[in-house]
Amino acid sequence: MTTPGTEPGPPARASGGGGLAAGGMGLVFFAFGLAAGVLGAYVAVGFLADSAGLILSVFLAALIVVLVLGVLILALRKTLLTKLFGHAEVALEEIASPLARIADRAIERDPAGATSAARDLVAMVLARYSWIATRRWVIASLTALIAAMAALAGTALLFKQNELISTQTELLREQNLRIEEQTKLIQTDVQLAEAARNAQLAVEITEIAAELGRVVDRVNGDGTINPVNVLDPVADLDRSLVLRITSISRALLPYRFLDHGFRPEDQSDGRRVALAGRREVLGDSYAKASAYFGWSERPEGTYLTDRPASPERGQLLRVLMASGVRNLEYLTYAGLDLDFAVLRATDMQLVTGQQARLSFADFSGSYLVECDFGTAILENSRFRLANIQSTRFAALPPDQVLAPLPAQDGLTPTRMSGADFSRATILASDFSATELAGASFDGALLDGVDFGDADLSAATLRGTVILAADFGGTFVKRTDFDGALVIDPEFLTKLAASVAPETFRSELYTMEPVDLNSLLEIMVVYNSIEAEDLAARAPDGKAYRITRIGDFGP
Repeated sequence: MTTPGTEPGPPARASGGGGLAAGGMGLVFFAFGLAAGVLGAYVAVGFLADSAGLILSVFLAALIVVLVLGVLILALRKTLLTKLFGHAEVALEEIASPLARIADRAIERDPAGATSAARDLVAMVLARYSWIATRRWVIASLTALIAAMAALAGTALLFKQNELISTQTELLREQNLRIEEQTKLIQTDVQLAEAARNAQLAVEITEIAAELGRVVDRVNGDGTINPVNVLDPVADLDRSLVLRITSISRALLPYRFLDHGFRPEDQSDGRRVALAGRREVLGDSYAKASAYFGWSERPEGTYLTDRPASPERGQLLRVLMASGVRNLEYLTYAGLDLDFAVLRATDMQLVTGQQARLSFADFSGSYLVECDFGTAILENSRFRLANIQSTRFAALPPDQVLAPLPAQDGLTPTRMSGADFSRATILASDFSATELAGASFDGALLDGVDFGDADLSAATLRGTVILAADFGGTFVKRTDFDGALVIDPEFLTKLAASVAPETFRSELYTMEPVDLNSLLEIMVVYNSIEAEDLAARAPDGKAYRITRIGDFGP
């Protein structure tokens, strides 16, 4: 029996190999599950996310089936092995007996006995191997299913987590939108509260108007009002009334109020409102009218004005002008503050407002005729669509500054940086030596305008129609003339020769001829000049469009 004693070594190694095989199968299936999860994360996200429950159910069912099958095989292994191979359990020592018999029968030359012993040996080996293989298969299957399910379960959980994060992100985005809307509403409430406060103060303007009416009656005994400068603020207004006027002007603070979307400064806006509801039947006509008049649309909603303003200060100035107070210098000297005043679509004639505080004031759509705003503070003021004729915005020497205003040595400048004259009509007006840095004259008409020695740096004249303008000594550093229309074929040459040295780069621009009648298709030109007059003023019967072909550079 020495042979059986030497047999345990190899079977033990075989058993260890079986463990490695089972572990290897688990690793293979785990790698397969992980690879399937990663692949699904890129190409089957929706399917895996929607079918995670089904996939998990399939794996659990397979796991239960294998587990039940393994239990049944373990419980019935003796019966099954006995029926299949005639042996229930075979130990390694038992295999030595048929081997010995085969050797003995071979020595005895007994083929039948040797064959019988060989059959017993094969049956015992198959019985033992089948049980080992079945056991390994059950263990490997359970391990592989658990590993693969763990890998796919992790992927499914990741998908579910991503889905929840995506839902949370959408909810946060919706929350942020609601917070923004709430913030806008809060801002609207704050601004409307300020409007309510100013409305209460506006009662004082009514009382001032009544007091001015009594002054007019006293000065003009017959009760008539001369529209031109009836009252002399110095002689006709007592000190208490002057203080009331200046005090209320300072108490009325600017604020943002509801913008209803209608533009009284634009005479064509009524037509826009009338035609907007019928644009579907107007075809290209509405688009052409919109381009000609410069209409703009905005989405439905509640809007505030784009910047703070003070309609009450504008109303105060209207009251003063209506009562005949057209010289504002004395009130300005006393402290009158008209910054942010709103005077849209207002007629202003023969008004003098030297050194007036009118920053951010809005004169859009107004008519300014023979007014004097020399030395005024008009920074960031608006004159959009305004009609300005024979009006002075120039810096003034000391002898032209009206009393009681102080005059400095040399010129007292007019501060108009950032002023907006978009689509304005400016005729025979003086901007000489005025500070106009960053101002906009886009789409405006300039005829008989003096910019001599003015600062137009960084200003824009895009699409501006320049019929006659003096740029002698003008500082035009980075001033943009792109799209401007002129009638002088030598405009660029003359401009380069007349402006302040080293401020204009003529190589950035070219001019090309256009039909002179095309100027009449521009509203500001059509409303201001006849076709015959325009043709008579064009030296060669043509107009020219200026095009900027390069950048200003650093």
